[in-house]
Amino acid sequence: MSDNKTIILEKILENPSSLLQQQIVGHITDKNGMPLPGVNVVIKGTNKGVTSDFEGNYSIVAGSNDVLVFSYLGYVTQEVATSNKVKINIVLLEDVAELKEVIVTAIGTKLFVDESGSTSSIVKSEAVTKSGETGIINSLSGKASGVRIGKSNGDPGSGSSIQIRGANTIQGASQPLIILDGVPVSNDNDGDVTLSRQSRLDDINAKDIKTVQVLKGASAAALWGSRAANGVIVITTNNGSLGKKPTVQYSFTHSTDEISVRTRLQDQYGQGQNGVRNIAVAESWGDKISDRLGGADVVNESGQYFISNTTGNIYYPVTQKNSQETFVESNFDQVFQNGTFAQHNISVSGGGEKASYFFSYENLNQEGIIRNSDYKRHNLRLNSQIKLADWLSWSNKIAYTNTAANQIVQAGETTNGVLLGLLRTSPDFDITDYIGTYVASNGTVSPNRQRTYRRHLGETLAPIYNNPLWTINEQKAPTEVNRFIISPELTMDPLNWLKIILRGGLDYYTDSRSSFFPVGSAVTNSSSWNKTDINNREINFDGIAIATQNITENVDLTATLGVNYNDRLRFFNSNTISPFAVDASLPTPALNPNNSASSWGRSETNIRSNRGYGILGFNLFDQLFVNVSGALEAASTIKGSYFYPSADVAWQFSDIIESETLSFGKLRVAWGKVGIQPAPYKFNTLATTGFATFGGSYLVDSEKGNSNLKPEIKTEWEVGTDLRFFKNRLSLGLTYYENETKDILFAVNTNPSSGYTTKYTNAAVIENKGFELDLNGIIVDIEDFKVSLNANFNNNKNLVVDIAGAETVDIGGTSKAVKGYPMSSFWLPGSLRNDDGSIALDARGFPQLDLNRRVLGDPNPDWRGGLGMDLNWKGLDFSFLFEHSQGGEYINRTNLVLYGFGNHVNVAKEITLTEDLTNIAGTVFTAGTTVRGNIEDFGAGNVLLDEKYYRGIGAGLGFNKLNDLIIEDATWTKLRNVTLGYTFNGLKVSSKLSLESLRVSVTGRDLILWTDVIDVDPETNNYGVSNASGMNYFNNPGTRSILFNLQVNF
Repeated sequence: MSDNKTIILEKILENPSSLLQQQIVGHITDKNGMPLPGVNVVIKGTNKGVTSDFEGNYSIVAGSNDVLVFSYLGYVTQEVATSNKVKINIVLLEDVAELKEVIVTAIGTKLFVDESGSTSSIVKSEAVTKSGETGIINSLSGKASGVRIGKSNGDPGSGSSIQIRGANTIQGASQPLIILDGVPVSNDNDGDVTLSRQSRLDDINAKDIKTVQVLKGASAAALWGSRAANGVIVITTNNGSLGKKPTVQYSFTHSTDEISVRTRLQDQYGQGQNGVRNIAVAESWGDKISDRLGGADVVNESGQYFISNTTGNIYYPVTQKNSQETFVESNFDQVFQNGTFAQHNISVSGGGEKASYFFSYENLNQEGIIRNSDYKRHNLRLNSQIKLADWLSWSNKIAYTNTAANQIVQAGETTNGVLLGLLRTSPDFDITDYIGTYVASNGTVSPNRQRTYRRHLGETLAPIYNNPLWTINEQKAPTEVNRFIISPELTMDPLNWLKIILRGGLDYYTDSRSSFFPVGSAVTNSSSWNKTDINNREINFDGIAIATQNITENVDLTATLGVNYNDRLRFFNSNTISPFAVDASLPTPALNPNNSASSWGRSETNIRSNRGYGILGFNLFDQLFVNVSGALEAASTIKGSYFYPSADVAWQFSDIIESETLSFGKLRVAWGKVGIQPAPYKFNTLATTGFATFGGSYLVDSEKGNSNLKPEIKTEWEVGTDLRFFKNRLSLGLTYYENETKDILFAVNTNPSSGYTTKYTNAAVIENKGFELDLNGIIVDIEDFKVSLNANFNNNKNLVVDIAGAETVDIGGTSKAVKGYPMSSFWLPGSLRNDDGSIALDARGFPQLDLNRRVLGDPNPDWRGGLGMDLNWKGLDFSFLFEHSQGGEYINRTNLVLYGFGNHVNVAKEITLTEDLTNIAGTVFTAGTTVRGNIEDFGAGNVLLDEKYYRGIGAGLGFNKLNDLIIEDATWTKLRNVTLGYTFNGLKVSSKLSLESLRVSVTGRDLILWTDVIDVDPETNNYGVSNASGMNYFNNPGTRSILFNLQVNF
């Protein structure tokens, strides 16, 4: 027994300070005496610690011989022995090295911004989350020069395009490479053009992000070789901190979304033509509704009729239309609603002496502005780090995402789209009773028929255009994605001058999609069901060695050598059943065996590449920084290997200038080459199966293989300066760049007599030139009051220099690549022109149609910019961001069609003529006549634009119209976001629970739009994530939002 007592006593005496615990208090300030809240105070060698309150005060119980460690981001860590003290005040000094802004390079290593000769933009997490966007891509709008975000529409989960320094390719990949925590991840956005495409980058939880960095130039991206021609976006996620007690953060956001711009429809004229009601036609050039008798319609109850499934209402053929009731607003309200989303996010982070962790969970539930459309997302993330030895550390980042959405068929030429059916419907047709039973005159009963304004009784299975309620209620298009991203990393420092990094990466997702069109739908009258499954996997490995040496007293060398292995595998399976044999009103594929109209397709794509790369970096006199790098790459999509060199120089000239105004000055110049790989399997001529039956043969593909393919090569140089003034309170960055992409790949048409119709080859050249400006400044900084400003500007001039073997190359819809013009130029028929460019008029003074297609406009803006301000006063914060796009052109083909259909408010004007006028058909209307239409002067005097003009060459369906006359200036300005918030610090909820901080805020997103474009937000784009832009054709509208946010830190 006594031995046991002796052992216990010896253990206690090993830490005698534990017998002398006492409370220690103190006050923590900066060098100016300002209190520092949130400073970590930890007993060295333990996990025990506290943080300072809002006034910089702290209190901790410690032993008399303990050591307290005071740490705070941006300040030098201090260690102080307690030495029986009961009060310890601390003044923390700024860490000069920590205050230097750091960028993460394309290969995941760190570099001081002031030492880089390449251009990059950094968007911090606060700016990303403050935007109010549910996806990362849209949150970047207006925050970085040279970065153009193109929105598809306001649908929940809809994707967006990212373009850095203009378009660099025609039919190849147009989006930048995404690097997440050092490894490449997918930002795929493929999908049906009639549905809103999702961007896989938006799978990532924005609240997990620490920084987003945009590497714009080829010199910064060259180490990724043939994947970096469109720039690189580097995303770094949060980590825990060593020696920090657990920190819990919870945030909740609720948003209400509404349509930002709505197409204006007329409610004065009914269905018909030439002023006469006629329900057999598509247009609304019929009788004037207010001239009707009023009251109930006269109907024929002796024959066919329709019984509604929803209300039980019975509809008979109308023999005399008396009702003056219109349904434009009620129809609209049955399709659209105010969208909402609720987003919950919780994170826990902390760390001990050897390990740290960050865990987060997000739940997003979004209801779209179109009824029955939704988007749900669950995110889990665990980032961990452990120090295995003084020279060895391990980290692992694991993320899981599940997204599910129900999409609504909506865009483009499809007649079963929701906007097409809604906007073309005559104003005197009520869409409420969209489904029911049709009973023929002979008594034949046909259930589940669709009732539309083209089929008032649902009398056939071909509705021509869907009733929009059928589209949103009966047609189904669910999607579900499950995704894992894993990035383990082992870091070794075996010598004080050598660092070795071994980094792996796995990005794997499954994307399951289906669509169902029941019998009686437009396009697929006999029903159709499609199931598509996509499996996408990317494996990446990097081995990197970094050596640093002092060659002389004033010359430092950093040498980096690395190897990369990347393997991308994609499976695509698609099955279609049409028509259904059993219960065609429900998606029941198991009950419907394949028949002659059914199809099955499967494809497998595997792309593999190996790269070796190196960097030599020289630091001369801590003033001149030179980096020379190169990557040698071999890829499975092409023969041989290709070298991608780059170099950049940065000179800190402010080191030789004494100035009280100029705090820092740097001149920089950079040059580099990057590329785009050919599409896989293009060097061989492929074959496809002709028939699946016994004895079936193979069909040679119509595209001839090309064994001489090369990657597209983009060469870019840039020059610029970074300046800081007034003790670093004002910073200015200026950059000029030029780039040229050669050997651009696309399918060139060939003579069909060769047995092939196209050949994939290197055959085009594109160039971009531009200027970028970034300005940041602290305008006011007085005690608790601070005002900061940020602004950016960029212009980019794009030109298709050459296209060999073709006049134009199709990009999508109205957009083409045309030699001598910018990418995505509108290629359409238009009005006949004279030699001086004026409109060639006919004898009556009307334009004439030129059926020869030509460039009619350019959707690319002349310049774009952003202007923001942040104001902080004690716990109050206020911020706003404006974004402006100047120039470019927009073609609203929705309105062109609606003018022809007679549905748009602009063609419903009733005017009394004050002079004799002629219409396009040659009919003369005398003064005093009241007509429906508009008066226009094309250059030879006033003429009358009436139904004959709008249903002819002036508007309507098809491309053979006077398209140039409806093209508009696409200039716009948006109040991108405005936020008002208040933070409460050091709240005590109860005796056992206190809050480090609580913040409440209200944000407005895209609240105000200034533009001359009518009836549409010119930022939206029918083509979604592609090089094509600047066109609206029954695309879903954009949204504006009010968001409430609550954030609590425990």
